[in-house]
Amino acid sequence: MQEVFRISWKLKQKARDILSEEQGTVYKNHAGKVRVCLVWPNVYALGMTNLGFQTVCRLLSDMDNCVCERAFLPSKEDALEFSRTGTELFSHETQTPLHEFDIIAFSVSFEDDYFNIPAILSLANIPARSFERRQGRYPVIIAGGAAVSLNPEPLAEICDLFLLGEGEGALSEFIALFERIKKADISRQEAVKEFDSLPFVYVPSLYEFEYDGAKVKAIRPLAGAKEKIRACKNLSLDNFIIPQSFIRTPSAAFGGTPLVEIERGCGRGCRFCVAGFLYLPPRNRNADAVREAVESGIKATGKAGLVGAAVSEYPRIKELLRAGVSRGAEVTLSSLRTDMLDAELLSLLNMTGYKTVTLAPEAGSQRMRGVINKGIDDSGIMEAVSLITEAGFNRIKLYFLIGLPLEEDADAEAVVDLSLRIKAAMKKGSLNLSVNPFIPKPFTPFQWHGFADRADVERRLAIIKKGVARQRGVTMSAMSANEAFTQAYISRADRRASEFIIEASLKGPKRAARTAAALMEGSVHRQREHDEILPWDMIDHGLKKDYLWKEYQKGLDGKQTPACNVGACLRCGVC
Repeated sequence: MQEVFRISWKLKQKARDILSEEQGTVYKNHAGKVRVCLVWPNVYALGMTNLGFQTVCRLLSDMDNCVCERAFLPSKEDALEFSRTGTELFSHETQTPLHEFDIIAFSVSFEDDYFNIPAILSLANIPARSFERRQGRYPVIIAGGAAVSLNPEPLAEICDLFLLGEGEGALSEFIALFERIKKADISRQEAVKEFDSLPFVYVPSLYEFEYDGAKVKAIRPLAGAKEKIRACKNLSLDNFIIPQSFIRTPSAAFGGTPLVEIERGCGRGCRFCVAGFLYLPPRNRNADAVREAVESGIKATGKAGLVGAAVSEYPRIKELLRAGVSRGAEVTLSSLRTDMLDAELLSLLNMTGYKTVTLAPEAGSQRMRGVINKGIDDSGIMEAVSLITEAGFNRIKLYFLIGLPLEEDADAEAVVDLSLRIKAAMKKGSLNLSVNPFIPKPFTPFQWHGFADRADVERRLAIIKKGVARQRGVTMSAMSANEAFTQAYISRADRRASEFIIEASLKGPKRAARTAAALMEGSVHRQREHDEILPWDMIDHGLKKDYLWKEYQKGLDGKQTPACNVGACLRCGVC
C-alpha cells in the first residue's frame, strides 16, 4: 500500500505563488532520471541571489539523465506551519517530499548556515546523523560550495559525501557514477566506497581521526581510500556556462537584480582572504559571453550586477559599463580596489545608477595593511576618495577587520582617524563603516593564527564606535565578538563539531556552546604549530602548505608580496 503524505495547502499555494513570479524555471519529468533536490540552507531570497546555487541548479538541469529541483529553509512562520500540519519539507518546483529524491545536495557558501542543515533534515523527516541513515532507503546527503571546500569536517558526521572545489566539470562525472551505482542496486555502504573513486569526492566515513586534546593527532584513510582529495579546479572557464541569475525573480535579495560572474579569483594575495587563495589563479570570463549575459539581464529587468572577487580589475569593465549606459540600465559592482579607480570609471558608474561606492581598506594603519598584504596606503585611499567625491558620489562604505595578527589598540584608533579624514574630505553625504572581527580561515596564510581574545575585540570595537559616534553622517555596523567566536570555531573545527552543530540547531548556539565550551576554547584561540596536522590537510586545492606558511611569516614581519603573475610564477603551486 502506497504511503500518503500530508501536505499543507497553504504552504503548497505559497510555493506556487513564488514560482509564478519566476522566469527561467526548469521543469522535468522524474521518470528514469537521477533525482536531485538542491537545497540552499537559508531562505529563498538569499538562495536565489547566490550564483553558485543558481549555476549548480542549471548544470544539473541541463543533464539528460538528471532532474534538479530546489528547496530552501522555510521562514519561521512557514516552519511553524510545517510543524502544525505534519507536512514534510518539499521541493520548490513540484512540491515533492525531499525523502523521495535520490540525492539531497546542500549548496553551502557560509559557515553560519551549517546550523540550518539539521533543521532542514528534521523538517524532511530524515535523521541528521549519517550513521542513523545506514539502515533504510534514505537519499544520499551531499554538500558542496565554498565553505565545505575549505573545511568539510564540521559536517562530516552529518553528510554522506562532499563534492569539493568548483562544480563545473565535477557534477557530470558524479551524476554519471551515481546513475551506474543506482542501476547496480548495491548497498549504501558499498555505494559510498564507489564514490571514493572520484578524485574530488570526500567520503568522511572512510577516514579515521585521532585526537590529542583540541589537536588532530592523525588522519588515516580506511579500506583503501585515497590519501588526498583533489578539489576540482578548472584553470580555464571558457568551456563552461557563465554563472548568472538563470532563474530570475523579484523576490531575490538586492531587488532581484540579475547577477553575472565576470571573473573568478584574485591574485593580490591579501593574507586573510579566502577568495584570494581558494580561487587561484585569477581567471577572467570571455568578454563576448559576459556581454551577452549582462545584456540578457538588462533586457529582462533593466539592470545587472557584476560579480567577482576583483571586479574592478576585469580588463573590459568600462566596456560593460558603457553598454549599460547606452541602454539606460542600472549596473552595479561589488567592492572596488582604490588603486583601480579613475575619473572615467567613476563617471560610468555614476551614469549607470551606482549609488554607494564600497572600498575595503581592511585596516586603519599602514603597519597593519603591511601585515595583511593589502598593498594600498593612506595617500592612495585619500586620492580615491577625492576622485569619488569629484564624480558626484556622496555615499561611501568602508570595510574594516578587527583582531588581525599583531594588532594593537592604536590600530583601532587608526581606523577612527582614517574614517574621520575620509568624512572630512567628503564634506557632505554619508559614510558607513562595516567593522567585523577577523576570523582565520583554512587555506589562507593566517590559518595557523589564533582568533583574537574576545575582550580585546570588544574593546577595539568600542574604541571605533566611540570615535565616530559624534561625527555627523557617519554610521557603524559590527559583528559581536561572541558571534564571531562561534564562527571562528566552526571555520577550523574537526568533525567533533558535528554534534555541536546538531545541538545548536535544536537549542541555539549559546546553549550548545556550554557543552562544547572546553573544546571550543582550546581550538579557537590557540596558535597552530608549523607542522601541526590541520583537519583539512587531506584536501588538495593545489596550494603548497609551505607557501602559505612562508606568507604567514612574511605577514608577521610586515613584508609585502607582489600580486600573482598568472602563468609566469610557480610560488603557490596552483599553476
